[in-house]
Amino acid sequence: MKKRKLTDNIIQYAEERKISKKTLEDLRVESGPAQFGNQTYESIVFGYYNLEGERVNYKARAIKEKLFKQKKDGEQRFYNLDNVLKSNNLANNTIYIVEGEFDALALYEAGFSLDTILSVPNGAVSSPNDEPHQMRKYKYVLDALDQGLDKANCIVLLLDSDDSGLALRQDLASIFGYGKCKYYDFPKDIKDANQALITWGKEDFRWQINEGLVDFPIEGVYGLDDIPDPPKVKLYNPHMKGWDEKFMLGVGMVSVFTGYPGHGKTSFAIQLWTNIAKEYNGIIGMFSGETRVKPYVRRNIRTFYHKKLEWKMSDEEKKEADDFIREHFIFLNHPNNSPDFEWMCDKIRDMKARFGINAFVLDPWNKLEMPDFLQGSETQWIGKSLDYLTSLAKLLDIHIMILAHPSKPDAKMGNSPPSAYSIAGSAHWNNKPDHIFSLWRDKFENDDGSRNTEALFTICKTRYEELGYPRILNVYMNLDNGCFEALHKNYQEA
Repeated sequence: MKKRKLTDNIIQYAEERKISKKTLEDLRVESGPAQFGNQTYESIVFGYYNLEGERVNYKARAIKEKLFKQKKDGEQRFYNLDNVLKSNNLANNTIYIVEGEFDALALYEAGFSLDTILSVPNGAVSSPNDEPHQMRKYKYVLDALDQGLDKANCIVLLLDSDDSGLALRQDLASIFGYGKCKYYDFPKDIKDANQALITWGKEDFRWQINEGLVDFPIEGVYGLDDIPDPPKVKLYNPHMKGWDEKFMLGVGMVSVFTGYPGHGKTSFAIQLWTNIAKEYNGIIGMFSGETRVKPYVRRNIRTFYHKKLEWKMSDEEKKEADDFIREHFIFLNHPNNSPDFEWMCDKIRDMKARFGINAFVLDPWNKLEMPDFLQGSETQWIGKSLDYLTSLAKLLDIHIMILAHPSKPDAKMGNSPPSAYSIAGSAHWNNKPDHIFSLWRDKFENDDGSRNTEALFTICKTRYEELGYPRILNVYMNLDNGCFEALHKNYQEA
């Protein structure tokens, strides 16, 4: 294609788009006849230059028809890249990227500096790409970065307002880095920068762009106003008389309950979930690996349901309690008495799907065998398992409670309540769960030989304030009704 100076027709064509002759000259725009098929049209010609001033590509646009043509085998690069890269102030410059050469001219016409304006060499894309860095289409972007464009202080994306322009915006931001990018959203009636110049005029155009820039969102990084208010935590109140709301259990969470053998944690847990099942009409799934459902677990639930010792119940009362159990409790029992983690998780999902359970109680943890996919150290197994159970609780919208034995206490340890760090296997017991508590009795008999019924219920950890705060609560077993009750003593801060 033969080059020539600007013609009157080209100058008039540009003026219709509010582009002056000076802008055309400053950006080295030319006139030229361009062949499109069998026809030759007078065209406006945009030159693409390297840093040595050599024209390595061009784009011709016919002024009578919407026809475009590039140099065969021409180098793909940003329009006006040479002026941007040769700037002595590149490291402090904000670079504006548009979707067409006329949009670049519009920016310059509106007063933006020549060494801050770029246009992509080809059209937009139909949809954003997962890995735009790997696409040959964007090689020109990577080349520009290698040549020095990476030094630019900020990248502003002023792309067309249609779907393809928005897709291109997403791709370019991904390549440049979201933290460096800003963008401007043109109003619905404004397609691009050139139309904005025509509609608004130079001063308003420049003001609109400068005042309307938005930081490109960075996935996972938020300001306060960008973070939605979290949904209200759904809570279960175990309704321990005298505790008010000092102790709550959250849906979608995992709790760990520890205590030395014989101190009553299994019975205490059963009482909590019996109360919750009654109050919320809930359904509780349970794995009882050390305690037989019949007669022990059934006897406990009967007692906590009626708040009455089983031997004092009439047959009708037992039947009523058993009907309650049938309606509100589902039990797991491994056929070979060798449950592993995968089996248990599968059954939890099945119980949710079939029965709509609201909670699952695993009693105790040490009855589970390590699955093949979690092979490794015990610490690794516990950490991965707790992470998985946390995800499962959220997914199924249930509470999962794990009863876990402390390490075998020595004489000194047994004189104080166990903590999460006392649980055998891993410090993950303290780090991973949302809620940790323990039950402890300092002795089994009083000095007079009578049964000691007093214990300390310690809330060791709560991840959210809605669950209550760490504290020690005084509790005792009421021998008249077989239920745990709060002692009327001041609680202690843990």
